[in-house]
Amino acid sequence: MAPLSVLDSHIHLWPEHMSNEEGHAWMTRGMPLAKEHLLSHYYAASKQDGSSEADFDVTGVVYVETDVRYNSPSGDLKHWAKGPLDEIKFLRDIVQGKYGERDSQKILAIVAWAPMDQSTEVLEEWLSLAEETAGPETWKRVKGFRFLLQAILNEQKFKTLVSSQHFVDNLKLLGKRGFAFDVGVDQHSGGIWQLELISRAMTTAHVDVPEDEKVTFVLNHLCKPDFIPNGSDFDRWSKTIEHMSALPNTYMKLSGAFSELPEGLSDAASIATHVRPWVEHVFASFGPSRVMFGSDWPVCNVKGPAGEASWVVWRDVVILLVDHNSLGLNDDHKASVWKGTAEKAYKIE
Repeated sequence: MAPLSVLDSHIHLWPEHMSNEEGHAWMTRGMPLAKEHLLSHYYAASKQDGSSEADFDVTGVVYVETDVRYNSPSGDLKHWAKGPLDEIKFLRDIVQGKYGERDSQKILAIVAWAPMDQSTEVLEEWLSLAEETAGPETWKRVKGFRFLLQAILNEQKFKTLVSSQHFVDNLKLLGKRGFAFDVGVDQHSGGIWQLELISRAMTTAHVDVPEDEKVTFVLNHLCKPDFIPNGSDFDRWSKTIEHMSALPNTYMKLSGAFSELPEGLSDAASIATHVRPWVEHVFASFGPSRVMFGSDWPVCNVKGPAGEASWVVWRDVVILLVDHNSLGLNDDHKASVWKGTAEKAYKIE
């Protein structure tokens, strides 16, 4: 039997010189992620060793920005956004073959950082600067942008940003340019209000916009639910997921659950059983044609049950979820989750 074709919709990479607090403010000394993570490490973690015995073939990956360090936004954009520009240069090196032909072909889409909290004029300047830095071949693979909203833990500050006219205009600009916006919000550590507020902004960004210019939204990590059975926020999470799913061009990543799980779940079967109510609701709301597999590698290693072997555990969790009769998925549905949905959402040819 031919191996199952997989497109991993959510991975992160960084070189040695950015594997520290100077490169990433969140990357404190001694933490497991504070070392280089390259595609060569990803191949090992995902068991893509070229063996004919492999039952999974990761045909490509979507690189997602890593929240690199940047200065307070003032003055020359090239200066204060040097970190995100260095990230693009790193990706350009990969695409141009500095890390080998295999790596060059593996990144099928890039979700880069963008200053969504700044004026639309600054965003337009950023898009031009990012394109210039990337070069033609790498820029062709830039399919979307992300500005990580989950770190804004003050509700009023979050609301002020996502309800502002410039934020909505920035979303509309991305849609007009044909780009997606990856939505990173967090019910567990941030609050259910993050989901509810961004949901309203998403709705507003589609108002009075032609169908072919409506921005595509890709929701990360199931929106990081708290995974507390019958928790008080489950109903609010469920309703917000339904509201988001009603928007056109909106997709969900089946990813990132390890970071939110309670302790004591150590194998794929117990994890799949625990997260199934949330996953069932996502599939009921979005349908399999709008749900995509993502590993969140290497972040999945931090709280994953198998350390640096946690990619395989998450893969096995997803196998158990999509094969379970409660979802009623046929082979075409499963192929969408593993590959087709990501290709559609990110316009990968």
